[in-house]
Amino acid sequence: MEKYILNETPLRTANNFDINNIEVVLDIPKYKSFENFNIYTENIEKIKVEVNQNKISENENKIGLERQTNYSVKIIIPENITIEEKIKLEFNFDEDNAFLVENIDILLEKNAKANFEIQYNSEESFSNFHNGQLNILLQENAKANIVVSNFNNNQSDNLYEMKNELKDNATLKYTIIEIGGKNKISNYYSKLVGENSENSLNVIYLGKENDVIDINYNMETYGKNSKAYINVQGVLTDSAKKNFKGTIDFKEGSKKAIGKENENCILLSKQAKSKSLPMLLCHEEDVEGEHGVSSGKIDEAKLFYIMTKGISYDEARKLIIKANFNDIIKNINNNELENRINEKIDQI
Repeated sequence: MEKYILNETPLRTANNFDINNIEVVLDIPKYKSFENFNIYTENIEKIKVEVNQNKISENENKIGLERQTNYSVKIIIPENITIEEKIKLEFNFDEDNAFLVENIDILLEKNAKANFEIQYNSEESFSNFHNGQLNILLQENAKANIVVSNFNNNQSDNLYEMKNELKDNATLKYTIIEIGGKNKISNYYSKLVGENSENSLNVIYLGKENDVIDINYNMETYGKNSKAYINVQGVLTDSAKKNFKGTIDFKEGSKKAIGKENENCILLSKQAKSKSLPMLLCHEEDVEGEHGVSSGKIDEAKLFYIMTKGISYDEARKLIIKANFNDIIKNINNNELENRINEKIDQI
């Protein structure tokens, strides 16, 4: 076991807020190979896929933890190719595959379109460690829809860095389902370098028992008329703790850019702790920015109204939580994934 200070904010605030970084104790196992990876697609002949197992490279990511990778996946969607069906990447942990430090690189060339679903699963009761990095590059007029789901078990550590770059007229829709693991540390960095580029990020997180959740999202707008949206919905119960750090940075030259961020956290116990730091940074005059956060108990008036319809207290709470998540879940367009999320809400 060792203590690490990770996930620094792009701009430091007062130390007494205790949110500039996260101090966490991790038990990082020794390097070991990983074999339980699958890729599913009906269009394998239309895309380029390269998988390297046991590819070892050492680097440090924005989270701030040294990485020794044991898996890499590279996917290229060629110019003018549209892939309607989801390209699914699945990493399944078990006792023999409990250490994963991977790089995933996804490139969409000009006018390419594709949908991706990336899942991390470990249902059994054992300790596993994940430190992943996902890099997305969208060339001109490319469009991508990315869904990343963390369904690791309660004993796992899950660290995940996501980096994006969007060229002219590129569109990236990103959804993160952050459910599994005792330590959930994520860093999202997006550069909207092209004119009329657009990145929307929608996130669901669930914290229970003694979970530690540290979320650090940073979008930078460089191109004219670029658009950056962050929407985060979460629930904490028991003694779970969460830090949300969301930054939209309007860089010089991003005239007419729009940036909006919102985070909402429902607290289901007095012991749960929520901290939020939304930031708007501006180096350009002609831009539009909004941010807001809310944190607290379930609205008692809503709860009372639902219970007057003959619904129990616990079921009424579930309905309110699911309603908060509903817009994000519905946009996933995956009934199986929706059912898994609802099952986890029911368990909490």
